[in-house]
Amino acid sequence: MKLATVITSISLLTPALATPTTVNVNTQRDVAAIQGVLSDIDDKVLALGSAIEATPLDADAIISQSNTLVDTITSGTSTVNAQPALGQLEALGLVSPTQKLADDTDATVQSLIGVKADIIDLGEGCTTLTALKDQYEAATGLSDAVVSKVPAALADIAKELSDSISNAIQKGIDAYEGACDGGSEPTSTGGPEPTSTQTETPTKTACPAKK
Repeated sequence: MKLATVITSISLLTPALATPTTVNVNTQRDVAAIQGVLSDIDDKVLALGSAIEATPLDADAIISQSNTLVDTITSGTSTVNAQPALGQLEALGLVSPTQKLADDTDATVQSLIGVKADIIDLGEGCTTLTALKDQYEAATGLSDAVVSKVPAALADIAKELSDSISNAIQKGIDAYEGACDGGSEPTSTGGPEPTSTQTETPTKTACPAKK
């Protein structure tokens, strides 16, 4: 299902779900907690994007921001897992922040792909690939946690939205694939190491002395 189709499906579902109900204050707090997690993660994604676009490029700063992002996702996943199940109306409140996070993640990954040659030249291709895989693993855990909190009627939609985050990261993994096996590491442009071409100087033979 395309993401645009998911958004359309949500817009069609909303009127049917928007019947007057008494909203439990605790439930509002639960969805606010998850929204807060998504917002915190998005802030870290934007910070990573800023590090990628900085001049001059600082690979160490990028990796540091990536590690912070992974830590935030992991912590946020624990927070989401601690929340009770959401109702349909509350679950719809996760659509906008999830979509924003997916869009910002995709933009950040595209920026990272754009500086791949520079990252490789700095010898950080493998480190960057590993960081992307860590992000992917963390994002997958977050997606599973979020989907587990929404009603069954919205589970497929929630999964499609959440998976769009990890799908964006997968693009980066695909771009940097091979960086840890030497496939994308910098190669010398100076040609092969010179071999000795010196011709051994012939030994001079002294002429015999005339008698």
